[in-house]
Amino acid sequence: MSIHLDVGQVGNNPSSKVFSSSDLWTALGWGLCAVILLGFSPRLFHIQEYFFFPLLGMAILLCLWERKLFWIHASLLIPFICFVSWVAFTIPFSIDPMISLREWQKVVAQFAVFYGTCLIVQEQRNDYFLKKVLPVVLLGAIACYTYSLLDFFDRGGNLLDRTIRAGFPKINGADFTWLSTNVLMVFPLFITGFLAVTNPWKRVMLVCGILLSFLALLLSYSRGVWLAALAQIIVGGYLVHKRHTLRLLIIGIAVFLSIGVVLSQLGLHRETFNSWTIKARLAVWNLSVSDVLNHPIVGVGYGVPILEKRHGQNIVDLEAVNLGIPDIPEKPHNWYLMVVTGTGLPGLALFLWLLAKVGLAIYEKWTKAMTSAHRWLQMGVFLMVLGFSIRIFFEDSFGGSHSYLFWILVGTSAVLVEIRSGEKKTIG
Repeated sequence: MSIHLDVGQVGNNPSSKVFSSSDLWTALGWGLCAVILLGFSPRLFHIQEYFFFPLLGMAILLCLWERKLFWIHASLLIPFICFVSWVAFTIPFSIDPMISLREWQKVVAQFAVFYGTCLIVQEQRNDYFLKKVLPVVLLGAIACYTYSLLDFFDRGGNLLDRTIRAGFPKINGADFTWLSTNVLMVFPLFITGFLAVTNPWKRVMLVCGILLSFLALLLSYSRGVWLAALAQIIVGGYLVHKRHTLRLLIIGIAVFLSIGVVLSQLGLHRETFNSWTIKARLAVWNLSVSDVLNHPIVGVGYGVPILEKRHGQNIVDLEAVNLGIPDIPEKPHNWYLMVVTGTGLPGLALFLWLLAKVGLAIYEKWTKAMTSAHRWLQMGVFLMVLGFSIRIFFEDSFGGSHSYLFWILVGTSAVLVEIRSGEKKTIG
């Protein structure tokens, strides 16, 4: 399984042109970096949207100007188009077609982000990820996590309990779900980026990013994110040192269990070990499963708000009966379950096909990279995809700035791999 892209050559425009279109492509590359930077604040998401789509329009116009094919033959486009099309097909069967239509538009926007990223990045130089994308991600992360952690300690947060959690400060309270998911996505990039670069100052900055990321990850007290991060560490360790993975896994489990026993004996972090949130999720998931059994083909309507629309009163009744569950969420808290409930089993199959294509394509390519720096960065993107795929099993957060960052990193990784592969063939 591989990604096939028709990759344009950089700087091959005729000198007789009135202006250098390669300079415009470079400007679009910096614009894409600005989109990434804006994504490190959930408050700026709409500005991020408004900034990206003009970039996409200019990229298409440049392709027309240079008479380039702007259909990118990427194997990722096929499952993406199939998923988008199936969601559109199920909209008339939704219990509220207007909600599903609005949610479908978000999926179309994600497709546009991936497609636009491929158009723009294919015209950049090979060091685009290392010298532009990674520093921008690092800058945004340091600013975002520092701001969030200062707010956390200012609100009285600490390491002893889960009452106060680290999150991105917003008017209606800190958003720990957004912060923890963002950290999960960039944390492996900083670790593999540290291994990819050789400049001492860059390594110092990446160490700062790693420490801030780890602290934000820990203090967000998001157990689903912790599990996803653990999977990233285990898989990353296996890819680097297969022989030591089992030993590290046993040591990690022993340390984790020991910490849990000590905390429980001291009476600390009772909220962290309380199982009521798991029971609350299971209660909601049971409602979703019943919808899947009754509507297995086209579902009941795509979109996170559909659950509350359909089962609002059922959730109130469940809270009245289950007094041990103080709050049953009105959201699925599981992206896969939301997809299958909203679009049926075919929709889930198409979404899983898309994720599998992404992960396998990047995994197959990183082992064949020409340089160690590129190999480490590809590995970081692969671990990002892995962790995010686990995270959305416990949250319905595959949207907003998270989805933009996800598809920008995936598109950048996919295209730069093909640029290097094409150069390798040319050199040979």
